[in-house]
Amino acid sequence: MSGSPTSNPNSDTGLASHIASVLAALIPPITGIIFYFIEKKDSLARHWAVESIFFGCTAFVGSVAINILTVILSVVHLGILGLLLGWLWSVFCFVLWLLGIFNAFQARKWEYPIISQQCKRLFPKLVP
Repeated sequence: MSGSPTSNPNSDTGLASHIASVLAALIPPITGIIFYFIEKKDSLARHWAVESIFFGCTAFVGSVAINILTVILSVVHLGILGLLLGWLWSVFCFVLWLLGIFNAFQARKWEYPIISQQCKRLFPKLVP
C-alpha cells in the first residue's frame, strides 16, 4: 500500500479521509447529512459532507422546478421542451456528481461551481 493510510486516527469514523469523503459524497444529500453529524474531526470528510448536502438539495430543488415547468409547458403543448430540459438537467447533475466523487477520492477540497458559493452565503453556519 503506497502511502495511503487504511484508517485515520484523527477521525470519528476511523476511515481514511479520502474514503470517508467519497462515502459522504456518494448519495447526496443523505450520506452528506449522516457524515455531517458523525464526523467532527476530519476536515476533508466534513467538507465533502457539506458539499454533498449543498449539491443534493440543489439538484432536488432544480428537479422539482423543472418538473413544474414541464407541466406548465405541456399545457401549452410544448411538453417536449420540458422533457428535454429535464434530461439536460439530469446529465448536468450526473457529470457534477462524478466530478465530486473523483475529487473526493483524490482528497481534494473541490467545490461545486456556483452551488457552493451561493449555499455558503445562504447557510454560513453549516460550513465547517
